[in-house]
Amino acid sequence: MSTPAPSRLLSLFRKEVTESVRDWKMWSLTLSFAPFFVLLMYAYLGHATPVYHITVVNRDEGTVTGSGEPFRAGDEMVEAMRGVVSEEGDTILRVRLAPSEEDAESDLEAGRADVVLLVPEGFSRAILTARAGKPVVPLPVRTRGDPANPDYLMAAVWADMTTLVYVEAASGVVGPAYPQPETVTGSTSLNEFEMYVPALLVLSLMMLMFTAAGALIREKDKGTIIRLRLSHLTVLEWLTAVSATQLLLGLLALALTYLTATAVGYRAQGSLLLLLLVGAVTSLSIMAFSILVAAFLRTVFDLVTVGCFPFFILMFFSGGMFPLPGVTLFNVGDRAVQLNEILPTTHAVTALNRVLTYGAGLEDIAYELGAVVALTVAFYALGSWVFTRRHMPALG
Repeated sequence: MSTPAPSRLLSLFRKEVTESVRDWKMWSLTLSFAPFFVLLMYAYLGHATPVYHITVVNRDEGTVTGSGEPFRAGDEMVEAMRGVVSEEGDTILRVRLAPSEEDAESDLEAGRADVVLLVPEGFSRAILTARAGKPVVPLPVRTRGDPANPDYLMAAVWADMTTLVYVEAASGVVGPAYPQPETVTGSTSLNEFEMYVPALLVLSLMMLMFTAAGALIREKDKGTIIRLRLSHLTVLEWLTAVSATQLLLGLLALALTYLTATAVGYRAQGSLLLLLLVGAVTSLSIMAFSILVAAFLRTVFDLVTVGCFPFFILMFFSGGMFPLPGVTLFNVGDRAVQLNEILPTTHAVTALNRVLTYGAGLEDIAYELGAVVALTVAFYALGSWVFTRRHMPALG
């Protein structure tokens, strides 16, 4: 008489947990990989506010006001730039004075400056002329930078806006409109590290690909798959036990990564329950993806070599590490479905970013959750079919 299905499933679950604990190298790597990257990214990007380096060539010779007082608008504008701070009081612009354009150009080439600002001759005289209400020929305050530098555009914006604000204040000539920036999070500004945290959390779940695929391949490696066949085990029961084990491991990896991020100062804006929900669904989607990967690999050695290719597809094409240009596959109503959205991790990164950065609720990430669930079902179905045909033809 065969063992009842619930008892068989529980026994198999205990077996999978025991096997996972024995394979301590693999699960320890899975648990420590993303927390390590959290600390690494914090070390490089964890300063409170982005800082931009500006080299100024000040050719303004200054002038004298009508009351006989010296007036040097170029120097005042440099001090205005040094006084630009964030809402938290951190310095945004680091200004260096250069004696010549050649010296400033060397700063650009060496990466010591994000942008060079050139204050023209006669700058002070033009400011006083405008203040007196007399017509004045506008002088160009030039900025120069390297578009290959990712900080160039933001540095140029800060330099141009600070110049505009100073010129209006010093001359008394105010334009008919002015910019008024607002934040969408309703909180303090995010640094680069905080913007990467949602992707790092999903990275902790991507590591399940190795433990999940390894759990499946291990049965073939050791020959125990024959005994599993003789026990009348179904594919559904086996995958359920493995999935439950990987779900627990995934939630543990997610928790350790999040705790590491909070230990270095990260603070989420949204619900931690939603974080766990997205993490659980994403863990199952990684498990489903791993079945398809394991179906084409025969040994654990294949997993740690050839298996790195699908892992890096998940890692780099989910849009978490760097933005990707959209390649539209088709449209669903007004929504364009992009090529990288066939990966469940793409939707997971988007969902966690909305929850943790913008405080989104369940209804705000319903599309992303639905997409992850749909892709999980699709990968489970495809992976199970391929795995059964290639390695378990006697089971159904």
